[in-house]
Amino acid sequence: MKLPFLRPFKFTVLTLALFTLGCGDDDDPVSPEPPSANLTGTWQFVVDITVETGICAGNNEPTWQATVDVVQNGNAVTATSDWNSVPGTGPHEFGGTISGNQVVLDGAYPEGTGTTLALYQLTVSADGNSMSGTETWTYVGDEGTCSDSMSNITATRNPPD
Repeated sequence: MKLPFLRPFKFTVLTLALFTLGCGDDDDPVSPEPPSANLTGTWQFVVDITVETGICAGNNEPTWQATVDVVQNGNAVTATSDWNSVPGTGPHEFGGTISGNQVVLDGAYPEGTGTTLALYQLTVSADGNSMSGTETWTYVGDEGTCSDSMSNITATRNPPD
């Protein structure tokens, strides 16, 4: 059964606790490494769904793209995209960190009768113009849920205007 409210989800982000990169205990926290690149700019994200669970299984386009504006301030990263899964609710902003060449972004946005939550774990290329990694996402709505679904992500920096 196709669910029209689950059209290709756009740049999703999971409201799992944003975890820090590195190891350490509460008595000896590890500071983030200096960023390997400045990610500020416009990026094209390609999302390739690899695992869909629950009510989402088979109800999304297997691959889709989104234009994402990224702003970096030190180790803090904000990603914004206007995918408006529910009209009038965008643009959506996601927060995260960069430590060395590792980026973590998370957040949530309304979709259908519920909310999509996602967590991105990306690795920045040596030249700073591409990223790749995974997205773990969950949809929770009146119709049911789809937990721990996954996508592969590739992102390419758009050339400056």
